[in-house]
Amino acid sequence: MKVIVVGAGIIGASIAYNLGRGGAEVTVITDNSANATEASFGWINASFYADDAHHRLRVEGMAAYVRLTDAQPNLPIQMNGALWWEEQGSGLSKMRAALLALGYPVENIGRLAALEREPELRDLPDELLLFPSEGVAEAGALAAALLAASGARLVSGVRVNGIVEKAGAVCGVETQMGFMAADKVIVAAGNGAPDMLASVDVALPMLVRPGAMVTTRPIMGKIRSVLVTPDGEARQLPDGRIMASAAANHQGDSADEVYEKADEIGERVLGWLNPMIAGTTLEWDSVSLAYRPVPQDGLPAIGHVGPLGLHVAVMHSGVTLAAITGEAVAAEVLGQGGFDALLAPYRPSRFQ
Repeated sequence: MKVIVVGAGIIGASIAYNLGRGGAEVTVITDNSANATEASFGWINASFYADDAHHRLRVEGMAAYVRLTDAQPNLPIQMNGALWWEEQGSGLSKMRAALLALGYPVENIGRLAALEREPELRDLPDELLLFPSEGVAEAGALAAALLAASGARLVSGVRVNGIVEKAGAVCGVETQMGFMAADKVIVAAGNGAPDMLASVDVALPMLVRPGAMVTTRPIMGKIRSVLVTPDGEARQLPDGRIMASAAANHQGDSADEVYEKADEIGERVLGWLNPMIAGTTLEWDSVSLAYRPVPQDGLPAIGHVGPLGLHVAVMHSGVTLAAITGEAVAAEVLGQGGFDALLAPYRPSRFQ
C-alpha cells in the first residue's frame, strides 16, 4: 500500500513511523514552512483537558508514549513530572479533586517536598500539586527521529496544492512538482490543512491561536520538572536554556492576537522567571511566535473524511497526542481498527 503523509511535524512523523512499522510504503511531503512542532513547549500531560472524553484521549496519549519509548528507548523524551501551582486555595483543591475523580495520578505536596525535588527554586507557595507521570518531548528532535526510524521517503521543500480523487477515492496529490500517486493520503499539515482539504470539498474550520515562547541563554542544570505557575509554564531544555510560555495556561489561551512587542514579552517573562530560580540572572535569548493548529471547536480532528482513502490528523496539543494519533491513524489506514470509541468525538466529519 502506497501512503502519502502531508506534513513532517510531530503528528505526521508519528503517523509515518507507525505506518512504516505496519508495512506500508510511505512518502512524507513537507514544504518546510514554519510549523508548530518547532515552537512547541513539548509538555506531555493529561492535567489539561476539555472534558472527560478529551482527558481519556490524553491519558491514552501518555500510555502510547510508554509504548513508543519501550520500542525506541533513545528518543528525546523525559517523564520527570510536573509541579503545578497555577492557583491556590479553592482553585488548587478543585483541580486536585477533579483529577482524582478521573483516576489521574496527582499528589498534594508542600513547599519543603517541592524543594526536595527542585532545590534551585525559590518563592514557592505553601501548597503545590505534583503530577508524577507527566513529562516532556523535544518536539523537533522527536519528529526527526521518528521520520528517520519510519523508513519513509521524504519530499522536502515541496508544496501540496491539492488532493486528487478518482471515482470517489483519492489517487494521490498534486504538488508544485506535479502529480504523486498514492492509495491513501493523510493530511497532517496543521494550519495548512484547510486549503488542501478544500480541493476535495472537505471543510476544516480553524481558530487563530498565536502562541509566543521565550527562551533564555543557557544556564547550568537547575530544573527537572515542568513548572506550572500563575504567570506561565516553564522548563529547562537539554542545552540549559529555560523555555517559558508568554501566557499563563498557554494550552487553553484563547487570544487571537499578540499585542506586545517581542522585547516586552521577553522582559515580562524574565520578571517572573528570575525571582523563581536561585543563583543566576537569566537573560532572554529568543522570542518565537507560532500559530497553534486548533480546529474550530478546540478539539482534535482525527480520521477519515471525504473521498475514500483520505484521512486527517490536525490538533493541539500535538505533542501530547502525537504517539496515540500515530498508532490510531496507522491502524485505521491499514484496516486494523480498534480506536473507534476513543476517537468518536474527534472525527472531522463533524465539520461537514
